[in-house]
Amino acid sequence: MIRRSIQKMAQHPIWRYAIISAPNYYFLSWQLMLIATFTMVAMSHAATTPPLVLSCILCMASAFLYRYFNSKVLGRLRIAGYGLSGAIALWAFYGDRQSKDIASIAMELLLAMLPALLQNMVNQRRIFAALAVTNLLAIAGILLADNLSAYGTFLVFIVTIAMTLNATRMYFLSTKAGDAGERLTVTFFYQLLRTVPLGLVFGSLIFYWFPRMSDLAVDLNLSGIKSRTGFNNEVSLTGKGSIEESNRINLWVYSKNVDWLAGQADLIYLRGTSLSSFDGTTWRNSGTLTKLASQTPDFRVNKAQKRGQMDLTFFREPTSVREVFHPYGLWNLDVPARIAQEIFVDNFGNIVFVRDDASRYQYDVRFGPMNPSAFDGMSAPLEKYLAMIAQLPKETRRFYELSRSDAALLQSVPEGIDSQPWFNEFRAQVSNLMKGPVESIPVATILHNTQKYFRQQYKASLRVEFKGDSNLKDFMGGKKEGHCELFATAAALYLRKLGIPVRLVSGYMGGQFNFVSHMLEVPERNAHVWLEIFQPGSGWLPFDPTPMILKTGSNSVLQDGAMVVFNALRFWFTRYVIDYDAKAQKELVVALNRVDMSKLLDFKQVSFDRDTGELGVLAVMLAITAWLLFRVVTRDDRLPDAPAYYRSMAARLMAAGLEKKKNESYLDFHKRMLDEGINPELIYNAHFALERDLYAPESLSKAEQRSLRKKLRKMPIWAKIKPDPQTGPSQLKAHV
Repeated sequence: MIRRSIQKMAQHPIWRYAIISAPNYYFLSWQLMLIATFTMVAMSHAATTPPLVLSCILCMASAFLYRYFNSKVLGRLRIAGYGLSGAIALWAFYGDRQSKDIASIAMELLLAMLPALLQNMVNQRRIFAALAVTNLLAIAGILLADNLSAYGTFLVFIVTIAMTLNATRMYFLSTKAGDAGERLTVTFFYQLLRTVPLGLVFGSLIFYWFPRMSDLAVDLNLSGIKSRTGFNNEVSLTGKGSIEESNRINLWVYSKNVDWLAGQADLIYLRGTSLSSFDGTTWRNSGTLTKLASQTPDFRVNKAQKRGQMDLTFFREPTSVREVFHPYGLWNLDVPARIAQEIFVDNFGNIVFVRDDASRYQYDVRFGPMNPSAFDGMSAPLEKYLAMIAQLPKETRRFYELSRSDAALLQSVPEGIDSQPWFNEFRAQVSNLMKGPVESIPVATILHNTQKYFRQQYKASLRVEFKGDSNLKDFMGGKKEGHCELFATAAALYLRKLGIPVRLVSGYMGGQFNFVSHMLEVPERNAHVWLEIFQPGSGWLPFDPTPMILKTGSNSVLQDGAMVVFNALRFWFTRYVIDYDAKAQKELVVALNRVDMSKLLDFKQVSFDRDTGELGVLAVMLAITAWLLFRVVTRDDRLPDAPAYYRSMAARLMAAGLEKKKNESYLDFHKRMLDEGINPELIYNAHFALERDLYAPESLSKAEQRSLRKKLRKMPIWAKIKPDPQTGPSQLKAHV
């Protein structure tokens, strides 16, 4: 019964004729193209969410109003659509103007034009104008969102625009010819699919060349993206809400010593900018740009050992952040020549890229790795340490030195905080761990006890809700839970009150090592704030008072493995497609040789209870992929596009050296085979069966095709007596 049902379904006319007519195909292609266009606009982040969603709904409705409503209703709805389009345009100019830039306004104006153009889908001029606008939106989206997802969406757009042009032509021809109700055959879609690879090739070339032709294409600074997560060169303790984690990767770090990079993935501190001035609510950088980094003989913030130096290569994603991130122990910074004259260093050792636009670039760093607890060497008692601070010179020339005027700034506590009872109570609680007069305790012990106090009494979290201007008071006074900015501020104020010069540092702590690309990925959620303690003779040493936040992995092993592969592909795409050059060519060979796919999935950790669904989907996908590969590999493309029984016979003839010529009809081919001495019975059976499949109202059933295939296999190829071309020409008469 099941077998008969399957055979009946296979013989249904739907497999020979599509259920879609030219007008339906026309409107469907427009829908697909609009979906691809709006997806690319969303990926570019150039249009804010409300106008984008409203435009999407309006465009989808406009594209089908003419199809499903009569003209009277359509006229009324058209007026409403024009009004909504105008509202979108006004929204682009006046709605939340501070969060928008030129790219945002231009994108939303194009979105406002598109629904008005789609109101009448039968006007050829209006259609071609709508095509032009969607192309502008798509090109703008791909240039503003140069990542792997946008690249794939752009290729889909290339296919959909080809379908739309083809469908538009068919629609207008069918309406003029009066056969708009006829359904399209499946053969038409087979032929259309054969052109898809060609479109993908051209799409790849377009995307490959566009970003390299203009730096502006990938360097636009989109100020419309607002978030409380990631690196910030100004730390504010005010405001309401909570910190949100972002997986957007800002830095990629490469090292020839892969084992060291993998081992230090969670521990490495990447210094961004030091913040010295605090007014009670906000930390700011009070330094001034003074010298070109390339002309500065030594711009280290501390003295690192020359022994065991290491080289790192940093790849920066396009961002509005100007700071150049680097590890502690910096010895040498090698930047590209095209930006060397635009990198400066201020009087606090912060390295800044002063170009206004956000750009992708890479730079090399040589440094001496430091122990995260390098402040252990500060064994002098606090009293002796303060005496050394009092003898600091008036002026300094090195960034790992400190002048007396700067020391006074870094020892100050805002008066509005120093006089508060909750601050004095906090100081007393920390000092209780010192077990003796603070003046006689080594500075390293004071720092360790401060860390110990926070780790015993406080909890670090990114999910804490902020209530306004009293966040620091709530944190010190009793809530005892917060993020790194609050921990660093509280510790800095306590140490400054003791007379220790302290400044805040904003940067990144650690990242995730990708064992496919062998790169350290530093996402925005790893943005961190810590302190720098000054040690005379050594410079500024990192000190992190924030307790460790335990990372909870909610994803399964398969999901994590897929994300690792995706991030690796994304980096390779950026490095070896968009930024491809001679240096990248050499790196590509090394990168491919280092790929170790054996670590992609650790099957010892796979939980079959938790991952049953994903494992099942993966097994089905692997089975389908294997089947498709088998079909592609085993199929001989020289064989004619015909049923299986005929392809089987054609394969036997091809093995005998007889092949159907290009542009040769089946009838001519069969006559030529008879003249060559092929078995007439073999040719006649195949010829009339093929004629019935192509032109008869009812084609051969699957069972008949299988039976004929077996029969043709048993027949000999050659006739017993070869016919004479002069006396015995073939008598086939058919229109095959």
